[in-house]
Amino acid sequence: MNNISRRTLLKGVGLTGLAGGTGAWLLTEQQTPEEALGDLLENALTALPAASISAALIKNGELAWGKSVGYQNLESKKPATLESIWPTVGSVSKLITWTAVMQLVEKGQIQLDGDVSDYLGFPLRNPYFPDTPITPYQLLTHASSLSSRRMTSAPDSMADFFCKDYSVDLKGWVTSYLAPDGINYNPDLAFDLYRPGDFANVTSDPIGVIAGYSNLNALLAAYLIEQVTKLSFEEYTDKYIFSPLGIKDIGWQKNDLDQQKIITPYEAKNSPRAPVMAVFTQSMKERGYLSQTAIPFDGNKTYFAFDDCNYFSPFNAAGLLGASTAALTTFMQSFLPQHQINTPLLKRETIENMWQVQRSDPRTGSALGLGWFQFKTTRHGTFWGHDGGGPGILSRVMIDPETGNGVVLLINNFFVDFRQRALLLDQLCASLKTA
Repeated sequence: MNNISRRTLLKGVGLTGLAGGTGAWLLTEQQTPEEALGDLLENALTALPAASISAALIKNGELAWGKSVGYQNLESKKPATLESIWPTVGSVSKLITWTAVMQLVEKGQIQLDGDVSDYLGFPLRNPYFPDTPITPYQLLTHASSLSSRRMTSAPDSMADFFCKDYSVDLKGWVTSYLAPDGINYNPDLAFDLYRPGDFANVTSDPIGVIAGYSNLNALLAAYLIEQVTKLSFEEYTDKYIFSPLGIKDIGWQKNDLDQQKIITPYEAKNSPRAPVMAVFTQSMKERGYLSQTAIPFDGNKTYFAFDDCNYFSPFNAAGLLGASTAALTTFMQSFLPQHQINTPLLKRETIENMWQVQRSDPRTGSALGLGWFQFKTTRHGTFWGHDGGGPGILSRVMIDPETGNGVVLLINNFFVDFRQRALLLDQLCASLKTA
């Protein structure tokens, strides 16, 4: 995808669903589909609210439309574009990690049902179930029994996860916190009380993603990749994922990215949120990651900037990928059978296996394949992808392998009205329908 921040015409892609949808976003006689989609995003800035929004639509495997609204930086009033780089896309980052794991599975360097201890260089066992190995398959399906939220999702630890300037690298963190002889090893924090691989008894997720969901699964997978390949996780993904796709404006180390394109992440004052979530904002402020200075934008809305947030740490693989909407869309396109690609990242058989539901959570309604989540819609088909969230980011990427359609949506503000976000996603999906 090249230069899609320029005005992208819809000629020939059949984006006529806008004419048959519902709500205020219907085409008028004076509007083109492109103009209606632009108005949809502009209205969402206020409705969500958000400091900026980027969206891209994929149809039959190819880019059909893309646009950014709002600002890359509110104070400078620099407009956001599809080449603007989001310093984090949240847990969408995990799709990179799982792709890397499956590349090594294809090469026979990792066995999905193998014992991760054989790769890590130290024994890893849930001490409550010492005879049950933890496997790469369990990491991919979030059923490893590694802590569901305790180590990385409390207010202070979540703030540090995204923003702290860590002096320790991935190896140092893993061997310190997860190796039995590590200086910070605490099995009560590292493990949940269920047998690894026991889908029926996986610990409920307090945040509501899927039972057992844990950032530690991706973190450990990244270290496994390093041990197997003798490359850093960042080096491996650049060499075997980003470079083959020819994508720029994507990476883990923010200092290596084009600083003129970096989006400033924001949180809107008085955003819609559950009261319990306010503790996360307070922790961000207390730890100095979130500015205390309010910036006015969009009428009566004001925002606070995450102006001292590092977005690079040992937790990269779980949630700290920096990427432009353009780069992220190219990555998602590469998995679609309708998209012509010279250097596919994975074999088609592998991709299809990743898109088979491995387990579901009746409490949250979530369904999970090998690292990819299934998003079933009542009107628009079945998609595969991932959600993400964090300081100044709420993200969704999803593609439908049957139609070759897909949506990439990045929102600059985590605490939004989720009903408005669901409506926005529905409207974007509807716009992909043909007459």
